[in-house]
Amino acid sequence: MDNPYSTITFGDLVGKLGRVRIGCAKCGRRGQYRLAVLIGKYGRDKKLFAWIDELTADCPHKKNPRSPCDARCPDLPE
Repeated sequence: MDNPYSTITFGDLVGKLGRVRIGCAKCGRRGQYRLAVLIGKYGRDKKLFAWIDELTADCPHKKNPRSPCDARCPDLPE
């Protein structure tokens, strides 16, 4: 299955979102991050998918193929 965020960069979100919210229904992880801070730290070209993967590296569902991590950005379309 393709990740819906695989080609989106932080730069793509400029003017569309001020904050990037993320949540996982399986582990209950929730958070929000200011887009300007993310761009300052990672750059405009950082892929959203790569950032989510790094952010959720310690998720207990990350390595479970039967119940994989379900971290998503609810403000973005699937």
